[in-house]
Amino acid sequence: MDDREAHDIEVVRSRLIQRYPDLESDVLENLIVAVLGRFDGCRVRDFVPLLVERAATRTLDATYSRAPAPPVPIATDVPTTAPIEPVVPAARIGGVRRVFARRSPRLL
Repeated sequence: MDDREAHDIEVVRSRLIQRYPDLESDVLENLIVAVLGRFDGCRVRDFVPLLVERAATRTLDATYSRAPAPPVPIATDVPTTAPIEPVVPAARIGGVRRVFARRSPRLL
């Protein structure tokens, strides 16, 4: 497990603690370790944190007796490279229809 994956697993742990505040930390930790064990032999590790969160949430929702707390956004401290610029819609190309209309009478 590299540093990025370890950080993402910590974020998953934080979300699960926030979603299930009454659950003991040992139970949650054992569940995360068990779910992580399913992906030990996988070569592609990009989606492991997402799959761990989904599997743990599915298991806890099926076995946990209380309703989960609604999720609240948390800071993940992921650095951004550059601000995302808004997409400017492309200008309409006037005459495209005329070009196709000459070739196909069905478009008239």
